[in-house]
Amino acid sequence: MAGTPTVDQFLTEISAILRTKNASKLREYLIIEPPYNELYHKIIGETRQAYPRGNEDALEAKCSNALPEARDGEDGSSWTMFVRLMVAYFGFLRDVNIDNLLDTYNLLGELVQKCTSALGHPTLGVLVLPTLIGYSQMLSRLAIGLDKQPELIAHVPRKADEAEAGETLPERAANIIRSAFTICMNDRGVGMANGKPEGKKAGIYKLCNVCLKVLFQCRKTRNAEQIFNIIYQHSPPLHVYPASERVTFLYYLGRYLWSNNHFFRAQMALQAAYSQCRKTDLKQRRLIVIYLIASNYVLGRFPSTVLLQKPEARGLADIFLPVCQATAKGDLATFRQLLGSNGPHARWLEHFRMRLQLLNRGEVLVWRSLVRKTFLLNGVQGDVEARKAPTLGLADVLALARYLDRQTHPREGSYADPEFEGIDLRGSAGGEPLLPDMLEVESVMGSLIEQGLLGGFISHRQLRFAIQGAKKSGVMGAGFPNVWKTIGDTHRSDEVPGWKKGAQGLQHA
Repeated sequence: MAGTPTVDQFLTEISAILRTKNASKLREYLIIEPPYNELYHKIIGETRQAYPRGNEDALEAKCSNALPEARDGEDGSSWTMFVRLMVAYFGFLRDVNIDNLLDTYNLLGELVQKCTSALGHPTLGVLVLPTLIGYSQMLSRLAIGLDKQPELIAHVPRKADEAEAGETLPERAANIIRSAFTICMNDRGVGMANGKPEGKKAGIYKLCNVCLKVLFQCRKTRNAEQIFNIIYQHSPPLHVYPASERVTFLYYLGRYLWSNNHFFRAQMALQAAYSQCRKTDLKQRRLIVIYLIASNYVLGRFPSTVLLQKPEARGLADIFLPVCQATAKGDLATFRQLLGSNGPHARWLEHFRMRLQLLNRGEVLVWRSLVRKTFLLNGVQGDVEARKAPTLGLADVLALARYLDRQTHPREGSYADPEFEGIDLRGSAGGEPLLPDMLEVESVMGSLIEQGLLGGFISHRQLRFAIQGAKKSGVMGAGFPNVWKTIGDTHRSDEVPGWKKGAQGLQHA
């Protein structure tokens, strides 16, 4: 068998690292990302010559002899999984071809799994945690890259169970990394020291964030629910972790809540992420502020001029301000044009997966403004002292809504099921578009009352809306309460599932 002096020396140094239990130095040695220096090129050459593929048993015997700290372990528990990790590491260096991303992904996935197995040792496993985090980050980048280039994986055969589940390469990567995350979460060690996470617990949010990055980049956000549930039930409080980990986690939590229409909770998580994100991290702040503005908008809170002038918000005024202005005016026509499928920023909004939510949730606010505008134009102010309530005829609301609706033809914001493509969805008489009718006005206003966004009741017999509580809060305050305050009063005490606050609650960086 050919000599392997460089491999032998490398294993001797790894043995010394294990004796001193230097986890960060171990990560510096077990590099996998090129370019490699001369030492690693020698290791690759020696491994290929002395231990070609198929000779893993001989390579394992060599590693076991050279690493007594792993072979014998600690507290009577051997650490053979670290020996197998080293075999997988040398195998990765020997076999990897960086020009073949799919093969690299598969090799790295196996290496991460071996590293995860080594992590499972009750006392020594923590030594591979920094290495595992680095490998997981690289695996996530590969998975995302392959997902964006489907032609590279179109020929990949799938196992029957994978085909049924429809598991993609990013999902597989996330599942591999999630196994390591679970080990960290279930660690029974000290966990906390001097108010900071220690041992495997220190890796919880790092690995969690890598998983979430893969799932969100590849639009598999439903798979994130289990991660958030585990965090909420078993994790140490978020505030004891570094700011970078807190910000990243809260950003993904906010996006997850947004995608599930929990807008107030999303706003809470995103606001916390934005407040804690360093001002120099413009890319991260921009991603956060995009979803923060959107979440605030559907809650009736429009972005301030100060916010829109910040570097991270550059260009966002052109997208969001016209929508806010149309909403405040009750301008259904302009609103639907702006957020329709052919709107000026439709592709941008769809990239961030928010156009339909802004359209559907925002239209509620536009209708509220339309009712308010109609009341100011033609409402009956009533007489508080004479106990005559302010009222508004629903026919007036309908007339204004019909006028504005005619301004968009066809209705850009309307959705048509693909199965009905080609069918004329207009009214049969004269080919006119389907305009709002009294039933729709009653339904919309009833919904606004139910949500607390209009204060009063509808007389369906008289087709009038009557405002209640004008004596106490004034006509406009009682009839058209502040949207942000109304929603906030309903949800402010809510916990945010997934956000483990602990006794100290939110801590700013």
